[in-house]
Amino acid sequence: MFLWTARFQTAKPIESLPCLRVVSSETIVSPAYRHYGKDRAYDRHCIFKYTISGEGVFMDANGEHRVPAGSGFLCEIRDPRTAYFYPPGGSTPWTFAWMAFDGGVADQMLRGIVNRHGSVFAMPKGCPEIKRMLEFRKDDGRIRSITAAWGAKVVMDLLLALTASREEYHEDGPEDILVRRAQEAVAENVGKDINVTELARMLNISREYLTRKFKEHTAMTPHEYIIRRKILLACQLLKETSLSNKEIASRLGYGEPAHFTRTFKHAMHSTPSRFRATGIIPVV
Repeated sequence: MFLWTARFQTAKPIESLPCLRVVSSETIVSPAYRHYGKDRAYDRHCIFKYTISGEGVFMDANGEHRVPAGSGFLCEIRDPRTAYFYPPGGSTPWTFAWMAFDGGVADQMLRGIVNRHGSVFAMPKGCPEIKRMLEFRKDDGRIRSITAAWGAKVVMDLLLALTASREEYHEDGPEDILVRRAQEAVAENVGKDINVTELARMLNISREYLTRKFKEHTAMTPHEYIIRRKILLACQLLKETSLSNKEIASRLGYGEPAHFTRTFKHAMHSTPSRFRATGIIPVV
C-alpha cells in the first residue's frame, strides 16, 4: 500500500547530472510482494530503498540480505542479479521509503559504490539525507518542478552519505606505509632503469604482493606509476631545458632513445619534439 508519493520534473536537465524522479513510501505485509531485476529490463532508473519499520529482504550475487529498520539497499532496478521482497513467513508490516533517480552517470556512480561497499547500508533515521527523504511526504500527490542542480544535489548527497558511512578516517597502516615507501623509492630512482621487480627487491617483498597492494591503494600498478613519474620528469626537462632527446632518455634510465620516444608517445599521444613545442606539463 502506497502511503505517499512525490514526483519531480527537472527543468532543462543537464545530461551529465543525475536526475531525481520519485520519492515514495509504502507498507507491505504480503509475501506476494516480490520484484526481480530480470523482469525490469525496460526500466533505466536506480533506487535506494530504506526500511522505516519491519524488515525486507534484498538479494544480489552475494546472496540474501536482511534489511531491517535503519538500513537500506542501493541497486539498479534492472540488474538481473537482484531482487527484493517481503520476508517469507513474515507477519510484521514492512514500511519503507524509496528514492528513484537516473540520468547522467548515475548508474556508473552506483556501480562504483556497490562494487566497493556492497548494496546494503546502515543509516540512522536521524541522518540529514534520510530525514530529507522522509520530508518529501509534504509533496504527496504533486509533481514538483526542480532545477537540474537541486535534484542532482539531493541524489549526490545521498550517495555520498552512503559512501561515507563505510569510509572512516584511519591512521596509516602497514599497507599505506608500504605504498608510500614504494612511491618514495620510485622518486629516488626515477633516473635509473628501475622496474617492478627491482622495486619489490628494495622493499623486501614479492612483486605480486607489491602489485596487488599498490593497485588497491592507488588504482594503478607499480609499473604504470614508474612510467608516469618518468614521463612527468621528461615533460619538465623538455619544457625547461635544452637537453636533447638522447640526453633526457639517458637521465631517465632509458638505454635507447627510441625506447624513450615510444614510451613518451604512448603516454602523451605526442612525440617529445612536438611536446617541447606545444605541450603543457601535466599537473599529476
